[in-house]
Parts: sequence; structure tokens; C-alpha cells
Amino acid sequence: MKSKLGVALLGIAIFLMGGIAGAITHYLYMEHLKPVNAPKIPTYQDIVDGMAKELMLDAQQKEALKRIFDKSRKRYFNLALEYRPYYEKIRIETEDQIKEILRPDQRMHYEEFLRKVYSPPTPPTEQKSAW
Repeated sequence: MKSKLGVALLGIAIFLMGGIAGAITHYLYMEHLKPVNAPKIPTYQDIVDGMAKELMLDAQQKEALKRIFDKSRKRYFNLALEYRPYYEKIRIETEDQIKEILRPDQRMHYEEFLRKVYSPPTPPTEQKSAW
């Protein structure tokens, strides 16, 4: 009887010590190794506003700057559309070359990987209200 109680108490003590060690480790991680926030990528409007402020542009100049950026963005977009087929061709050739060096079992995993990489992101599921 005494030994069963001792084993049970020892198990509980070990469980509690593991929980305490986990809590301390989590605390130390959060306090000393916090993930670094990625820098914010400036938006089109951030750039226009920043330039307008830095250069002390008036409203008319700011509107002209927006038109310049709009025109340039359209040109970049059209250029990307024009060259996209070339990039796609290189990507497909590269994938095919990789498949050639893989065993059949590896190829299955690689093709699954490619499906995940090139599939559109799934929207987050909506939380349904309990009401």
C-alpha cells in the first residue's frame, strides 16, 4: 500500500515539475527571445505622403506626384504581364529537371509540395456566433 502511494506521489511531483519547467522556459523565451517584428512594407500612399512631407509639396504637387506614380505602376504591371510567360517557362523547366532526378516516391512528395506552394491561400474560417 505504501509503495503504491509513493509511486503515485512521485508521478504527480514529476508532472508538476515538468509544468513548472515549461512555464519558466516559456517566460524566458517571451522575455528574452521575442520574435522580431518584420518591418512594414510601405504602401503606395505611404510613399506619396512621405515624399510630400519630406519635400514640402503643396496639394497640386502631391496630386501630380500621385499621377506620376499611377502611370509608372501601370507600366510596371504591363511589363510584368508581358514577361510573366518567360518566367513561367523557366519555372516549369526547373520543376521538370528536379522531377527527373527524384525517385518515384520522392516525386510524389515533390508534386504535393508544389500543389501546396502554388495553391491559392484559403481564407480564414469565420467564427460563428453562438447567438
